[in-house]
Amino acid sequence: MTTTMTAEPSLLQTTIGKKVAMASSGVILMLWLWAHMLGNLKLWLGNGIYNNYAHWLRAGFDPPFPYAWFLDIIRAVTLIALAVHLYFAVVLSIRSKRARRAGYQRTERVQANVASMTMRWGGLTILLFVIFHLAMFTWGWITPGFRYYFGHPAQMVVGAFQLWWMVVIYAAALIALALHIYHASWSMFQTFGVNNRRWNTAVRRFAAVNAAALFIGFMSLPLGVISGAIH
Repeated sequence: MTTTMTAEPSLLQTTIGKKVAMASSGVILMLWLWAHMLGNLKLWLGNGIYNNYAHWLRAGFDPPFPYAWFLDIIRAVTLIALAVHLYFAVVLSIRSKRARRAGYQRTERVQANVASMTMRWGGLTILLFVIFHLAMFTWGWITPGFRYYFGHPAQMVVGAFQLWWMVVIYAAALIALALHIYHASWSMFQTFGVNNRRWNTAVRRFAAVNAAALFIGFMSLPLGVISGAIH
């Protein structure tokens, strides 16, 4: 009598493993968002302080890192985390659809909220905005006078947000980001096994505060510029 041995699937082959990878990469992206927002808020302290901060990001760690290497390392880690997050989001979405081959006779959305129902489209919106943001402030494809402002990031930000349509696009993207962050924040606790009925209210409050703080922080810059408070 012979017995066949079946190999145990690796963690990343399981649904929970994929969710953990997606949540872990999401934590990295969320930390980057907070660091990016706090750095951007220096613009409220003055153009000179903001420009010095931007210069420090490139030269502040030289040595031991060559000029701008530290910033490039942060960018690389962020891009890898984004790629991992997107990959497992797509894989889990496909797996979820395959698990529901028979369509629902009736769609129940009592337990769902706006953030969860728009999670996928919100993620796509954020991805498109990231490309738009890079084209705006890194590649200079959109920002008027990019070459003139090169080396003066504060003036470049102010110049960009003096255009009302830039502010509208930025606001729409931040709304999608806030909804995505809200849903991701509390689902992250569920994935790591921290959330339960006892902590559910506190976790959801944290998710709401986290999303609102990021939205207000990022949105304060274009509103400050277009209102004349930042000039």
